[in-house]
Amino acid sequence: MRFMIGVDCDGPACVAGEAGGLLNSSSDYRFACGQATREADAAARALFDSGAEQVVVWDNHGGGANLEYQRLDPRCEIVMGSGFGRRWPGLDAAFSGVLMVGYHAMEGTPGGVLAHSYSPHAYRWIKVNGREVGEMGLDAAVAGEFGVPALFVASDDRGCAEARDFMPWVETVTTKRGAGFNAAFSKHPARAVEEIYEGVRRSVAGLAEMKPLEFPVPLEMELRLKRFLQTCNFRLRRRGWRLVGPYTVRRTFESLKDWSG
Repeated sequence: MRFMIGVDCDGPACVAGEAGGLLNSSSDYRFACGQATREADAAARALFDSGAEQVVVWDNHGGGANLEYQRLDPRCEIVMGSGFGRRWPGLDAAFSGVLMVGYHAMEGTPGGVLAHSYSPHAYRWIKVNGREVGEMGLDAAVAGEFGVPALFVASDDRGCAEARDFMPWVETVTTKRGAGFNAAFSKHPARAVEEIYEGVRRSVAGLAEMKPLEFPVPLEMELRLKRFLQTCNFRLRRRGWRLVGPYTVRRTFESLKDWSG
């Protein structure tokens, strides 16, 4: 069995940033990187203990250089950096499943801790075929195009609810309860690590029940940007998008493998 773990840094236990700001500019950032590493390591150890032959850890927060790599299980392979051109770099149909650790709810989620959709500066919302979707749904759907199911999510309570809304079969572990963009009631970091290990073990035991998330094609994607200048710049930088409003662009995809976030 082969697995890939996508690791973000906004969703781990005891991570909330600072009032009015984003994670990377806060004093919480270094702790977030360390806790994301511990939670990813717990997931990796659970996969190996469940019989995995290969576990790939994908550092996908911001520029992709966040985790304390030396603290990951040494059997892991690591994908880091930016510029890959698509989500889940290196994923193919030979993988048994993907996991999402440290993820967060989509932009605008009430009470969602550090909730955003890929870029907290850019997108007010993202829709696929008329349905609003965040990073978890889109990332799971990219894996789904390879026939690979998403089987586990660790996030705050809003993020876990969002994951189950798109993937009712997915195993989840709640790291904290959201009380606002920069506010949470969190589990102790060590308790979250233990629960993630056990949750991943359960998810692999139930692998036969997991399903790839698939959106019907063709895929009509709409993005609502936060500022008009961003809309103009977006169309200049990326081909194939058409303007459908002062803040909204639209494009039809045959595959989400062309989506890079």
